[in-house]
Amino acid sequence: MAEYTLMNKNHPVVSFRYDRDIHAVVKVLDVHDLKYAPIALADQKGVVSRRALNDWWRRRAIPASRNQIQQLLDSLDIDSTLELAEENFGLSLSDRYWINDNRNPLRWKDINFFDNDFSDDLGMLTLGQESSGNPNLISPNSTLGGDLNKKWKIVDGKRILVKGGTGSTQQEVLNEIVATALYSRLLDKGDFVPYFLFEENGRIYSACENMLGPDEELVTAYDVISAGKKSNSMSDFDFLVESYKGLGLENVEESLSKMFTCDYILANQDRHWRNFGVIRNVETLEFTRLAPIFDNGTSLWCRAYNIAAEDSYIAKPFGPKGMSPDRQLSLFKEYGWFDGTRLEGFAQEARDILSKGNEGIQARLDIIEERIARNIGKVQVHVHDVSASRSVNLEQKRDRILQLPKQQDDISITEETR
Repeated sequence: MAEYTLMNKNHPVVSFRYDRDIHAVVKVLDVHDLKYAPIALADQKGVVSRRALNDWWRRRAIPASRNQIQQLLDSLDIDSTLELAEENFGLSLSDRYWINDNRNPLRWKDINFFDNDFSDDLGMLTLGQESSGNPNLISPNSTLGGDLNKKWKIVDGKRILVKGGTGSTQQEVLNEIVATALYSRLLDKGDFVPYFLFEENGRIYSACENMLGPDEELVTAYDVISAGKKSNSMSDFDFLVESYKGLGLENVEESLSKMFTCDYILANQDRHWRNFGVIRNVETLEFTRLAPIFDNGTSLWCRAYNIAAEDSYIAKPFGPKGMSPDRQLSLFKEYGWFDGTRLEGFAQEARDILSKGNEGIQARLDIIEERIARNIGKVQVHVHDVSASRSVNLEQKRDRILQLPKQQDDISITEETR
């Protein structure tokens, strides 16, 4: 039986007893400082339960839904990806949390993967590549989430995330490049994570640099909304906006409008609650901004078995089970950032990027280009309708003000002359 302390960088959060045979927390021993805890780890009364800690810890590991996960387990002769997280102290490149062994304590500066090198052996396995017969498993890839094969890798001193695709087309790889092209036309540099093509061992992947700066962590939207309590009368969208504003964040509606409008153009099917979020400084505990847009691979109808017949999908994340893309787009009203002229030729640009793919992608190019152009047209109509509706409302408000009788000024003048 082991005893660990959950740490946020150098700050102890909570100590617990852990059974490595069943990969689970068996008892919470001591709470140190919940200010530095993962968002929503404690309940509304400030209590950290064994169940909550286990839920957080299980989400830390490579998910069982990961592509080729059984092949990974078999190759390493382990029964759970939690074993990998245990061996790497739960260290990640998405935040500064880790578990310190109370009987053999270590220091953050000596083990964290932001500053210290790590082996590529485990990353090769999590990306679906072949590794050495005796792989070095010290790596942040032990806590890398998501269903796609992927890995962290050090290139020229930078931490970059390398991702593969799925199926015969591997289209997700090129979709990230299409999304970057779209964002580069419409958004500011800090609004999105730019992806680029990365070649390794004769294969092409998409890749991006780590979005985090010094002392920063990514807090998913799921964790943000889990920390609050939504009334039955409030929609998921309104609750998200209220929660973000409650963190002191500004321009919330506009930032969300940017992400979900671009998702509409790209037909992104996978903007779930853990696929976007906010950035927090782990030392000051200040929420500084919405996270730049990332993870756009599951878009452009790449999962459609018969693309000519399959056009509709359920958009995430709003609503109990999602909603139609058109309905989700109607939630957004802030479009001061949108310049439709910058989209001229984008459907053709997307086609050109996708044409670098294999025959399976090339057979779909006509339909994809046509649907991108259609979605752009629908967005432009929506933006026009929002603008027209706002103009009408402002005019009606002005008319009502002009119709109000002058009262206060007249009374004060009369009183002063008495």
